[in-house]
Amino acid sequence: MNVCASIPLLSLALGAPLAACAGGVARISDNVDPVIIDQVLTSAAEQVRRCYHAPRVASVGKQIVTRLLIRLNVDGSLAGLPAVAEQTGITPDNQAYAGPMAEAASLAVIRCAPLRLPAEHYSRVWQEFELKFSPKKAV
Repeated sequence: MNVCASIPLLSLALGAPLAACAGGVARISDNVDPVIIDQVLTSAAEQVRRCYHAPRVASVGKQIVTRLLIRLNVDGSLAGLPAVAEQTGITPDNQAYAGPMAEAASLAVIRCAPLRLPAEHYSRVWQEFELKFSPKKAV
């Protein structure tokens, strides 16, 4: 099961859709209603969206998509630092911006912790999930 909720992420220099995804890394039971999963992960993405500050990068840097692995404690605090699960869209022309894009995404999660999410869905939905930052897909 893979569930993603895209949320527009507005910032100073660019808008970045933010998606919260659960599936391969999250411990989602098959008996969890997909609507609940979507609501919980959308809430997480909305909270992080408010803490995101886009780095000043050239337009080629906005092609980089950063996917972070987030691990939380039951109180919503970080169980560890966000980890870059993957970055795509990196080319020889923009590889210098990969670090700042990953750092901006990680700092958004750190600034917003603890996240306020329903404890009853902790172990089955949001103990571990991914957030995907996609600046190029901004509208």
